[in-house]
Amino acid sequence: MNLRKCGALSAMLLAILLTLPQTADANDLVRIGSFKGISDAGIFVAKEKGYFAEQGIDIDIEVVGSASDVTTAFASGKLDVAGGSPSVGIYNAIKQGLPIEIVADSGNTSPGFGYSAFMVRKALADKIKEPADLRGHTLAATGYNAGASNEVTVHHLLSSGGVKESELKIISLSFPDVVTSLGTGAIDVGILIEPLVTVAVEQNVAVVWRRGDAVYPSQQYANLMYGPSLTRRPQVAERFMVAYLKGVRFYNDVLRGKAPKAELVAILTKNTAAKNTALYDKMVFPGLNPNGTLNVAGMAKDMQWFVDAKRMKEPIDLSKVVNTTYVDAALKKIGKYE
Repeated sequence: MNLRKCGALSAMLLAILLTLPQTADANDLVRIGSFKGISDAGIFVAKEKGYFAEQGIDIDIEVVGSASDVTTAFASGKLDVAGGSPSVGIYNAIKQGLPIEIVADSGNTSPGFGYSAFMVRKALADKIKEPADLRGHTLAATGYNAGASNEVTVHHLLSSGGVKESELKIISLSFPDVVTSLGTGAIDVGILIEPLVTVAVEQNVAVVWRRGDAVYPSQQYANLMYGPSLTRRPQVAERFMVAYLKGVRFYNDVLRGKAPKAELVAILTKNTAAKNTALYDKMVFPGLNPNGTLNVAGMAKDMQWFVDAKRMKEPIDLSKVVNTTYVDAALKKIGKYE
């Protein structure tokens, strides 16, 4: 009798449980470090269009201000993913044992995508025409003498005119300070990225002299990096890449006129520091490779320049740092973008 009662009770409980709403498995959380620049468009698009959610991923975006912020957060496990420049700071952290993997493109100066530019202050626009004209002038480049990508860009500009660094004064300023200093005349030339290039022109403080795709075509200006807290979750890392590349592909579709630009602009104004929608009709956008392809050969040459210029002691083996397996796995799922 007791067994019959227990069986009946069990059956009743099972029936009740089957009628209750089922709780979905929790999504995987991925924490992203972002400089809030337009080169992170792939991340922002994937967030707003639901591509991360499709892959069972929740994201948490944290603003970072420097390469050291990124490496510290990777080391502590506070960040899983970040975009950033392939700089000496990143390379040195890897050399010291931090297992960062460079996994995909997140900003390049391929032809037509010169979103960085050398700007000449308005009063000198008729005097600085060629690289040789830089002699005796002051040039500002963010991260100069600290192993930043900008330094290699400066090197390409100067070497094209046979100019030595010692023949002009080169200083490091933040991008916003470059705009201010061009306006006050404290500097003569400065490197800016969009939308500040367009802002400086709109404010009538400087003119565009040389764009990045003319000075150094296809420079790997930024890349996507995975920290150890994500590489320990390879399936999540692969799903993240699928969503990211889908975001980058929408971005490219917009720039090719295949998708509505207004939607991309709305996403970027919401997620970046560039809030003025009018600027998006005037600025040059970053190159974002829709297949995630990195210019590894260019990165190796840039690193060798860092060594030659004594920004770092010796190069690291990029074949042990660049990991294309996540991109390869993503492309098997979504195919190549043509």
